[in-house]
Amino acid sequence: MTTIKVIGDILSGSYQPTLTGNRVVDASLIDHFCQNLATALHLPRIAVKADHHWNLNVEPSVLYLIDQRILQATDHLLDHRNVIAVNHTDLLRGQVGLAQTQLQAKHLIHVTN
Repeated sequence: MTTIKVIGDILSGSYQPTLTGNRVVDASLIDHFCQNLATALHLPRIAVKADHHWNLNVEPSVLYLIDQRILQATDHLLDHRNVIAVNHTDLLRGQVGLAQTQLQAKHLIHVTN
């Protein structure tokens, strides 16, 4: 099963960006995005999860959807095929259409209806 990690905030380590600045709100927004993405991709909810304590390491077996603002500060991460930039506003609003399109365009995920 494919594992997708969504990173919109990082709560530990020396690099700690947040989505809104409120940990409870951030967790809720990112969880909502994860649920919407799992539904859109027809995956079990456990396959799409938030990673609030990400250490900036990229595992080859995991797909990463990362807030574009985090990627702008860590430009070396875009070199990885399994890293997708997610629009900051899409994360806030739970809109997954663009992320789904990017995953399909890179052939990282196959969606069956």
